Amino acid sequence: MELGKGLADLFTTQGVEVQIAGPSLTLFFAALGAQGSPPTISSPDGSFTLTSANCPPSFQSFFELWQASVKPIQRLSSDSRHDLALLLAGKETVSSPIQVDVVRLASNLKEIGLEITQRRTFQQRYQQDLDAALQSHVRPRRSGESERHTLYSPPPAYDGPAPSITDYKGQPQALSAASPSHHHHARADELSFSHSQSSASSPRLLENLSIIRETLYSALADILVSTPSVLGLLGRGLEWASRAYFASTCLAILEVALTRVDSDGVRVVNMGGSSPRVIGPRETPPYLRKFLGKLVEVSQAARAMAEEDDERAMREAAEGDITSEPRLDRLRERLEKGAGGETSEGSRTSTEQTVASLANAINELAIGMASLPAFSERQTEVFKVLSGISSM
Repeated sequence: MELGKGLADLFTTQGVEVQIAGPSLTLFFAALGAQGSPPTISSPDGSFTLTSANCPPSFQSFFELWQASVKPIQRLSSDSRHDLALLLAGKETVSSPIQVDVVRLASNLKEIGLEITQRRTFQQRYQQDLDAALQSHVRPRRSGESERHTLYSPPPAYDGPAPSITDYKGQPQALSAASPSHHHHARADELSFSHSQSSASSPRLLENLSIIRETLYSALADILVSTPSVLGLLGRGLEWASRAYFASTCLAILEVALTRVDSDGVRVVNMGGSSPRVIGPRETPPYLRKFLGKLVEVSQAARAMAEEDDERAMREAAEGDITSEPRLDRLRERLEKGAGGETSEGSRTSTEQTVASLANAINELAIGMASLPAFSERQTEVFKVLSGISSM
């Protein structure tokens, strides 16, 4: 059976799912041919080999997660391997039901693929702005040196095939590791946005988009105050810059999902005047409705997790048991630090799998945000805040 059969057409479309599927599938095929203990990854021409010794510290836990996945992947049957490849590509699997191990391995590889995609996105779009912001805030100007200016280059236009637009309706299915269908129901166009579509939106819809953006950045400011360890990542060098940026963005998304989102939409910050208090799908530009739908889906999953944490804590207290660490706390830690670097096969429990699946969904949403020009316009200011606070 040819593992790549039916996957080639995936890369003819545009979207966040495709950006993640590429590195995830590459890691899958690398695992199939990996050798050594611990296993390594070699470039196609053999000029470089990634090992435990030369792996960058900021990527170490993700590399260890891949290494821990190699043997389980190699032991899969050909049918299970095919299912795993299809899951990584966002396609329907052949087997039903899907093996739990296949779902877990898909989550592992997708988590690493997300990290790689975030690093690439950061380097391509924001590195120059961050460098300039760091220079202006951290490195004082010499006598006679001209003033530094932070120049922002907007991301490229997303003028590929526009996704079909439908209003977001009903209650989205909660993200759950116990529901493998979630891993492949998302199509490559779900978080694909067209820059050109924004020009066709009414002024009111564009204003609402700005209000949603400011709501998310208001949460980001709170995160920078409440989670100083995120700023500490910047102090470790530029190697950690993408992790600091996406960690703070993901934590802000989670905060908004928990406190400002319900099935009606987003309860936005007060912008004064006649600005709306709640913005739903009908009040947002068409190209943003998929984004809003995913945010509502994340909100429902996060709220359900918080409620289950509270119920378990009360039950354990009543029975005199030691209180377990809330899954919501583990989710926040995972969003900040990334993969936990499981080193034993099958060590991820169903509870941890649920946390990992929700973390993947939030990270994917953060990448989707980065691809929206309306959100990208504000990234330079975020870097100024990050670098300014970290230099105090």
